[in-house]
Amino acid sequence: MNNNEKLTLVGRFFQNRITWMILSLAAAIMLWAYVTSTEGVEAQKTLTNVPVEFIGADALRESSGLVVTEQDRTSVNLTVSAARRILNKINSGNVSATINLSRMNSDGRYAVSYDLSYPTGINPGDVTVVRSSADIVNFYLDKISRKTIEVEGAFTGNTAEGYMADESLVFEPMVVTISGPKTDIARVDHAYVAITRENVDKTLQYSTTYELVDEDGKPVDDSTITREREEINVTLNVLSTRTVPLDVTIVDGGGATREDNTIIDIRPASIVLAGDASTIDSTSKLVLGTIDLSTFATDYMATYTIVPPSNTENLTGVNEAVVTVSISGLNTRGFAVTQDNISLNNVPEGYTAEIITQSLNNVIVRAPEEVISEIDSRNLRAVADLSDLSITSGGVYNPSVRIFIDGFPEAGYVGEYKIYVTLTPEETEGIQE
Repeated sequence: MNNNEKLTLVGRFFQNRITWMILSLAAAIMLWAYVTSTEGVEAQKTLTNVPVEFIGADALRESSGLVVTEQDRTSVNLTVSAARRILNKINSGNVSATINLSRMNSDGRYAVSYDLSYPTGINPGDVTVVRSSADIVNFYLDKISRKTIEVEGAFTGNTAEGYMADESLVFEPMVVTISGPKTDIARVDHAYVAITRENVDKTLQYSTTYELVDEDGKPVDDSTITREREEINVTLNVLSTRTVPLDVTIVDGGGATREDNTIIDIRPASIVLAGDASTIDSTSKLVLGTIDLSTFATDYMATYTIVPPSNTENLTGVNEAVVTVSISGLNTRGFAVTQDNISLNNVPEGYTAEIITQSLNNVIVRAPEEVISEIDSRNLRAVADLSDLSITSGGVYNPSVRIFIDGFPEAGYVGEYKIYVTLTPEETEGIQE
């Protein structure tokens, strides 16, 4: 057979379909033999962050009121050895280190070894732990306790210009109840609310969460603590502030007027008020009292209590003001008013009146210098109005009098003056039978 015939025979062999099927089957058999031989070979694999899980934790909490705390590790690292086909089926996500709590029923510290849980179909006996980052898990079983704590807080933001925040926050409720491991909740001293709003210009009322803190105000890890309510209602009263001048009401008299002859000095001149915005806005000044210029000759000084309007607060801390009033540009002079210039008005019906006082001495008159030098005692009249008296019978009465300075409207009198008057019932005629 020559070479051409040989090539033709080989070509026909590879072009035959049956031939190809035989070759494919042979290749598959060879591949299967390789794989099965290698999957049975032992190999190692490292699993990192394998979670530590507690079995029966919920049942233990319900039956004995115990929870796991102070757990020293939440995961372990493992190097395991197994057949390659088994290693291919396990990883850090489907393997866990489990601790069964069903046999534990009292609080205290425990050091327990864990069991490894593998995916369904994996026989734990086919896997060997070569090494691990830890063989023991330490933890504490703690009793569940309840505790009622007060709610405290602070405003750490700022108010807009012209406003201030009331230092006392209002909480509803004022206390909250928490539960959890007794060693954990023992560290909690109170609940804390911080208000951090900026440029506040009105009272704030809203619901907010709170933080659990220790007695030093430091946050406490509350991952094991249950709150009976998650939020509380808080009110921050924001007050309007205003500088309000102090003043007095002046009654003109004795020849003096507030506008022309009076110098008024008030110390302090003003105070700062805080309160409801509507009240503060309507308060333009704070009147301390009333001063009648006719009650003193030249100078007046008195101390007044500063009484802020209702629902407002005096922020200055000064509760009294000293008021000094001085009369300027006027002179004073004493005159006598004789009985001839003393008269009575409105003598009660059924009575006769007799003036006892012969003279009112040293009646003080105040007027500009050029006027007072022209006044004479004859210009002064004293008039008593008896209608102001409560008269029930005859007797001696002591009514006040008004002083009139005829012809000198610029002048006025200073002080209070009284006279004595006798009232006698008039005799009535008897009835003739």
